[in-house]
Amino acid sequence: MKQLFLLATMVILFAGCNNGQTNTKSDQKMKKLSTLEWAGEVYAVYEDSYNQLDVLLGQMPAYTPKLKEDAKAIKSLAIEKFTSFGKMRAEWSEADQQTSSDQLSAKIFNISRNPAWMRVGNEARMHYAKEDPELATLLNSINIITQYAQFELLKKQEPVEAERLGIH
Repeated sequence: MKQLFLLATMVILFAGCNNGQTNTKSDQKMKKLSTLEWAGEVYAVYEDSYNQLDVLLGQMPAYTPKLKEDAKAIKSLAIEKFTSFGKMRAEWSEADQQTSSDQLSAKIFNISRNPAWMRVGNEARMHYAKEDPELATLLNSINIITQYAQFELLKKQEPVEAERLGIH
């Protein structure tokens, strides 16, 4: 339980550390990514989100509002990272954007091999659905969260969210 609390605290702390500032070294590194590297980095964030949520929820601890807030913090951090990748991708040619999406799709197919995917996406989601449908919806939304890195998908699938983020 101490490890769970420590992980959740670290996630929240790291999510709040940026305060809207950019890391120029990180930004410069991102601009040099190939489409395949981009897909790999986006997939890594996607899989890491599942892994973090699995540490938080995989053993199905008793529901608390803090549990939901910690899950929201994990999602928010992932959205922040995906949005940065999306900004980089938006500067590419249409062909490179399509290539990067195709490469990401091929990688995402492998998420089913990660046990965290099943525990979070199905077991935890169903477990918490009766107590907090909003948490269940949040867990379900992780499955398509990479749309934040592909702005055309975000605008099509979640136009209000795209608008909130200033993605036009």
